[in-house]
Amino acid sequence: MMTQLNIKDGLKAFGNKADEAILKEIKQIHTQQALMPRSRNNMSYEERKKALRYLMLLKEKRDGTIKARGCVDGRPQRIYTSKEDTSSPTMSIEAMMLSCAIDAK
Repeated sequence: MMTQLNIKDGLKAFGNKADEAILKEIKQIHTQQALMPRSRNNMSYEERKKALRYLMLLKEKRDGTIKARGCVDGRPQRIYTSKEDTSSPTMSIEAMMLSCAIDAK
């Protein structure tokens, strides 16, 4: 199994299969309305500076198909966002079961 490749390297390695995978991923993002495009001309300098890059990686799955995966490069966001606002607290299983039991009662 291969490691994940950026688009440039993935297109060289996988050819038309990579094109199809990228198109499929972009269509899915559009259909789900996960990202809303904005014109650079309608953004202030500060907004452009804070904008996060969208990365797309390609990977060959075990069955030989090519999978494109998109993600946002959130590293620059650390400058503008506090740790408390970005944390994702988790709940213990015991607390969740207790909450479910109380709700069921």
